[in-house]
Order: sequence, then structure tokens, then C-alpha cells
Amino acid sequence: MPFGVDWNDHLIARFTALHKGDERSFQMIADTLNHEFGLRLTKNACIGKARRLGLAVRARVAPPLPRKGQRRDKPRRIPAVLPGWRIEPPALPPAAGKITIYQLKDGVCHFPHGEAPPYIYCGATARRGSWCPHHERVVYPRGPR
Repeated sequence: MPFGVDWNDHLIARFTALHKGDERSFQMIADTLNHEFGLRLTKNACIGKARRLGLAVRARVAPPLPRKGQRRDKPRRIPAVLPGWRIEPPALPPAAGKITIYQLKDGVCHFPHGEAPPYIYCGATARRGSWCPHHERVVYPRGPR
């Protein structure tokens, strides 16, 4: 068959025998069947076949819970701005105007300013494409395309 695997009776019998034991994962079952039958099965193909055959659902292996008195390591939160640091807004080119998204059109710079919507845009005259010469150097630091 060009797509999939021909699940004959012998292959299904071996699959169900491997599935009965709880010590093998679906990846290990797929590797065993691939070696024995010369196939190219994946873990997900074995999971799907087990569901279609109505075989028992295997228990997921969850990470162990911490013992009493132990605590889980929680990720530490890092503040967005560290104390003593100041974020400078990007410098606008001298000819830049502030326009909204509704005022954007061809021939003006589409470079956005601001951290979150609603954005304001540069609005300076674009030499080519969507950027003014100043923002073209910002977007393409190694030169124009």
C-alpha cells in the first residue's frame, strides 16, 4: 500500500500482545513492530490502532508529587522593568508625523511607535516600499534589500 500499513491478522495479534503489558510505551511497541516486520510505524499510528481496536486506555505517567514538607519549584517572576532602569522611546526622525492606522496610505512610512495598540505610525515620506530612510536603516541595518 502506498499510504499506511497493511494491518493483517498476524500484525494485529502481535500488537495486542505487546499492548497487554504495561511496561512498554507506544514508542517501544512501534519500534518492536518496525524491527520484527520491517515497517515504518510511528508512536501515533500505534495509539490510533489501539483506539480503533478498542483496547484498554493506558494510564499516563505523571511526574511524582512532592513529599510532605517539600515544595515545588515555582518559576520566579522577573519584573518587566528592573528598578533603576529607564526605557527610552525610540527617536523619531525629524520629518515624522504621527498618524493612525486609518491614515496610512502608499508613500508614507508604516513604522509603528508604541508598546501596545492603538499604535501610531511614523507617517514620513517613504522613499520606496513602506519605510522612510531613517526607519529603513532601523529595519535593514546592513543596507537596503
